[in-house]
Amino acid sequence: MANTQRKYKGSLSLGKLDTALEAHEMLFGTLAELKVLGTFTVATYDDSHYPALQSLALLPTIGGEAPPSTDEADHMFNGEARILGITMDVAVYRTK
Repeated sequence: MANTQRKYKGSLSLGKLDTALEAHEMLFGTLAELKVLGTFTVATYDDSHYPALQSLALLPTIGGEAPPSTDEADHMFNGEARILGITMDVAVYRTK
């Protein structure tokens, strides 16, 4: 099992970050962690679950709480991301 970290510009929109994370899952394994370091969002990928079979979905948390899971998606974890220059808490989901 190896972990890989990638940095993403903090100027990305939530949708563009989501697309970039999903594309990199095909190279590095499933997304395991999101955190902010300075002006970047840093993603950690875990290759023990490679490749991811379903899509990712990023949603802003509401009052620090993740929106509830649905029949269409499972909540994986909460993290933080730099979106359009602002640090925000996000919930990461895996679609079914």
